[in-house]
Amino acid sequence: MRPNNNFSKKIEGLLLNRNQGLENRPVFSIVKSLGKLSRRWLDPKFKFRKKAVRRMISNAGYSPQMAHELLDALFEALTEKKLLKLLKAEFGDPRVLDEFRYDKSSNRWQKAHGPCVITHIFSGNVPNPSIISFVLGMLIKSVNIGKASSRHEGFIDLYLESIKLFDRSLAKTNLLIDPKDKKSVMQAIRGSDLVVGYGHNQSLKEIRTRTPATAVFVGYGHRMSFGICTKESLNNKNFGRLAEATAYDIWLTDQRGCLSPLEIFIEAGGKVSLNEFSKALAKAVERRFSAKAWRMPSRRGGAHVVGFGGRKMIRVRSVKNIDEILNILKPFQPYLQAVSLEAGAKRRMKIASRLSALGVNRICRAGRMQKPPITWHHDGKLNLASWVHWTDLEI
Repeated sequence: MRPNNNFSKKIEGLLLNRNQGLENRPVFSIVKSLGKLSRRWLDPKFKFRKKAVRRMISNAGYSPQMAHELLDALFEALTEKKLLKLLKAEFGDPRVLDEFRYDKSSNRWQKAHGPCVITHIFSGNVPNPSIISFVLGMLIKSVNIGKASSRHEGFIDLYLESIKLFDRSLAKTNLLIDPKDKKSVMQAIRGSDLVVGYGHNQSLKEIRTRTPATAVFVGYGHRMSFGICTKESLNNKNFGRLAEATAYDIWLTDQRGCLSPLEIFIEAGGKVSLNEFSKALAKAVERRFSAKAWRMPSRRGGAHVVGFGGRKMIRVRSVKNIDEILNILKPFQPYLQAVSLEAGAKRRMKIASRLSALGVNRICRAGRMQKPPITWHHDGKLNLASWVHWTDLEI
């Protein structure tokens, strides 16, 4: 496949912009600029947000409320304060992205360099990862080239367009490729120092095989999430609240993402039965989706399925104990992502340790599954520190 000379010139221009305006720019300046933009996106009247909401409704089928909730969850995680927390969590001293900084623990100086060029390949199930991926790339001062899904492009183009209003220098280091332009996509991958892929495992396998041996590939593939309510966590006072929180986890992103719970496990022996909780959950789902919900026992027994219309939303299963849950989850070990865990204080840490050993990389409370902090180790990996190249200067 012959290279596209026009596209090659575009990449050269992006690299020139990086070298002249971004490479020597203080990282705190980039954080401040991105945080300022996030504040604007949190304003419902911001013109780019209004365009994004309309697109999410018409193209992706989200309800207006769901679209606004998704945008709020996204940009609340990308404020200046939270981006600084991310940098400090992963680098200790964020200024290692600017210059050599002394590290007391290793008794040496360190500097982190972002890749010159990052190519991001996005899936179409949920829109938020594409925005976060570009933000991460900008924080480490890289040229960012993205390919959105041809099925659901999300609103990454609107976000990149909005950057031009606040930071033209930063905007000049980003590029979005037409999803149908396969030649340019391949050219971008071949010219990258880092390729980041999102999607099904087969798609990631194909991207990996096309990534040059000299480049790093980071893939975020198919994952599964679940919910657990232990017997002591459910009582007559709080099970309604937990049902509402679980319904929120189901509702936000409309069960499309890796953080959407596939099944809720209810530990037997408590004050609240499977029947009571599934009934409360069905009512909560009904309120969230504004549609008549249904509930029915599963064929094998010991579980109820909740949904509405022709859609099965989630299964609620009664289990004897935590051991049974772990045995159920073990076959899915390579794909485990998040678990909402409701348990008493004494048991929660012990159960969390066992889930961690099984491969779960995020454990949260019910109602928080779709709102991971930006510091979360996505798929169990460091977000930024694994993307950069380190130089150690020994004394």
